[in-house]
Amino acid sequence: MKQRAYLLVFAASLVLAAPAFAGGGGFGADDDDDANAGPPYLGIVQDQNGKDIADARITVSVAKMNSSLVLRSDTVGHFFVRGFDKSVDPKDVTITCSKEGYSDAAASTGPVAGNSPIQVICVLKKQ
Repeated sequence: MKQRAYLLVFAASLVLAAPAFAGGGGFGADDDDDANAGPPYLGIVQDQNGKDIADARITVSVAKMNSSLVLRSDTVGHFFVRGFDKSVDPKDVTITCSKEGYSDAAASTGPVAGNSPIQVICVLKKQ
């Protein structure tokens, strides 16, 4: 429950500061076409004890596009991916996280509700 509340506060802060947000990315030149964009992804990378992990490598893959995007979590473990085109089903999006000294992990995502941000949590286990 604490993580969910934390992500909701994080999501609210992005609404106010989205253009200046570090740790974010998207595919292609259509990133600014909000009318055709699907839901964005708001994520956090943590260790198994709930400690935020800065500078983790985030790989976002879309099977239908045969493409991957690589970005890094910011200084408090957050990352943001703009919504893909509405033709991309969020079920076709795979997000993995890695960091030296930790085991790689697939991220878990929250439910998709319209164009509301999709919550992503990636838990890395210390090696």
